[in-house]
Amino acid sequence: MGIGITDLLSFCARVDFGTVTLSQEEETFREELNREMLALCECLPNSMQTEAVLFLMKYLQAPFSGGPNFVNYFYAPAWSILFWLQQYCPDNIKLEPRYVKAVKTGHTMAMLLHAFDDHLVDGQLPITHLALLIRSQSWMIMNRAFDRLARDVDRGPAIVRGFIDDYYRSINISEGTKSLDSYCDLFRKQMATALIAPVLIANKISPVEELSLSIQAAYCSFGIAWRLLDDLQDLEKDMMKGVHSSIYFCLNEKLRGYWDKNPEVKNNQNNGYIQTILRYICDTGAIDCIKKRICSELDSAAAIVDACTMPGLAGEFRSLLKPLREGRYLS
Repeated sequence: MGIGITDLLSFCARVDFGTVTLSQEEETFREELNREMLALCECLPNSMQTEAVLFLMKYLQAPFSGGPNFVNYFYAPAWSILFWLQQYCPDNIKLEPRYVKAVKTGHTMAMLLHAFDDHLVDGQLPITHLALLIRSQSWMIMNRAFDRLARDVDRGPAIVRGFIDDYYRSINISEGTKSLDSYCDLFRKQMATALIAPVLIANKISPVEELSLSIQAAYCSFGIAWRLLDDLQDLEKDMMKGVHSSIYFCLNEKLRGYWDKNPEVKNNQNNGYIQTILRYICDTGAIDCIKKRICSELDSAAAIVDACTMPGLAGEFRSLLKPLREGRYLS
């Protein structure tokens, strides 16, 4: 028997990953990434720098404690994977300070741009001169950092070009996604720019390709889990806008048609489109299906990095899934 619509909406409003407890070393690493965000603002014209800091603090919901914590917007494994790769680095391989700095710079900009581009395109962020300035400057900084990293890695420039090409090819795909699996497969390519720094540093510290492939697979599983979590949290908003989220692919053809209708039509209570969609989601256990997929992806990510002897990172993935696995939000 399915849950009620009220319970469904309550779950989606509250669902979240578990908390990752950071070590002091990780907190220091995070502060260095926060300084990369400040450095981005300092690269802008003087007249825009303060406005840019305030804009990013608001956009990234940055708490302030000794300085704005921009990186708090991103779940820890999104950036801590770089920390754990540095910890994994064997003693006979020296990562020069300039190289480590480029890793932090490139990845911080990639994380910002991944969120920023989506929100500019879907209208969540208004297109202003400041937004465009931040976007163009961060893209330039990211590219310069990745160019620096690529020079120290076999086939590095080709790796960078390949990931950027995957990103743009995937975001231009408007058809062909017909199932939850294909939706997840597409997102692996849509998060491609966030893979560049982890893959390059993995190639740098290990001549064996297995590490690079494992890091890419684990990071993709984490990214998919995060995307599916976002879909749960944005259920009502995506349904009203007609966004083809993972939940859309859990519907039958008739209800996908309802989902695709104009927002004004869906807002008409007389046709019952919204209630019909939500009742179907409740009765078929679609939310539980998405929840199980999130847990499966995080389990996979943890198992992969465990096999690479990176237990700290594996523990972070397991911390994320804990409240979902325990059924803390939905029975």
